[in-house]
Amino acid sequence: MKKILLIDDNTSLLEEILEALNFEGYDVLGASDGFEGIEIAKKKKPDLILCDILMPEIDGFEVYKQLKDDSSTSLIPFIFLTALAEQNEIRRGMEIGVDDYIIKPILLKDLLNVISIRLQKSAEINNQIKKQLNELRDRVLHILPHELLTPLNGILGFAGIIKDDTDSISRSEIKEMAAHIESSGNRLLKVVNNYLNYVFITTKNGLYIKKELVKAHEAIEDVSRHIAEEYDRVDDLIIQLENAELMIDYDDLVFLISELVDNAFKFSQPKSNVMVMNTCNNDQLEIQIKDHGIGFPVDNMSDIGAFNQFNRKKFEQQGSGLGLITSMLIAQRYKGSLQITNTTIGTKVKLTFPLPT
Repeated sequence: MKKILLIDDNTSLLEEILEALNFEGYDVLGASDGFEGIEIAKKKKPDLILCDILMPEIDGFEVYKQLKDDSSTSLIPFIFLTALAEQNEIRRGMEIGVDDYIIKPILLKDLLNVISIRLQKSAEINNQIKKQLNELRDRVLHILPHELLTPLNGILGFAGIIKDDTDSISRSEIKEMAAHIESSGNRLLKVVNNYLNYVFITTKNGLYIKKELVKAHEAIEDVSRHIAEEYDRVDDLIIQLENAELMIDYDDLVFLISELVDNAFKFSQPKSNVMVMNTCNNDQLEIQIKDHGIGFPVDNMSDIGAFNQFNRKKFEQQGSGLGLITSMLIAQRYKGSLQITNTTIGTKVKLTFPLPT
């Protein structure tokens, strides 16, 4: 039985609607003011809320805001009840995201129709959320243990050999094993850092941003050259940068460029070029990273998310899938954007940021 909360200071109307909805088989809850409505909503978690706009002390807009700001009630469908003369209130309600509105005097068939539609839509949204959570769980179980255990096993394995067989292995072999340990350690560190960055951005929601005026061209060049050296492909890197400054956290910019340039090298072959360039126009800085690699499945752009990799079975790339979604969130944090498109020769990634005024 679906639970419906009605908030209205008109006692007679409140009782009339509650009685009608109860007769139709709904479990009904009533509140005669906004404060009581908020308290009941947070405690009882109704499946749908009907709320009058004009009420004393706290109006419907404030009720909506407080419930949407609470994660436990933010997804509950919210419908305004309003008089025909309150057109401005109707417009304002739709602008802030209210699911629907019903004009007084209320016809029962119209009310039941709106309730049915919104409950059905809410069920579809909840099913989609559950599906996405199940997919995320499956990706975490499939990808994260591999990305953590593979480098860790490499570190422990080589360290064990060095510890147990010190007298029988040469200095050159020890040096080679140490290089493998360092490589595995760096891979493990990247997974952990990507996870921490993702958690920080999604939980802090853009708070605590340490903005500073950064010489973007210098940071981009330094990071790009460092990545090219790691892949031993310095000669493949082509840099064409204009002087440009951004108001951004320096570490965020370094993360962005590192992740995207690293992908360009990771998914392209040695002896093929990776180009990093920028242009300033229309009060925007545009950064482009082009490669001659395997391309990106553009149809999956909307599926970019945590622990999600594309064509992993085919290409067996390393990574948790956190880097790309974190990069998109960082770009959005600074009112920028990230676009990925396929070209005839590979992939083009475009970052745009507003230039400081």
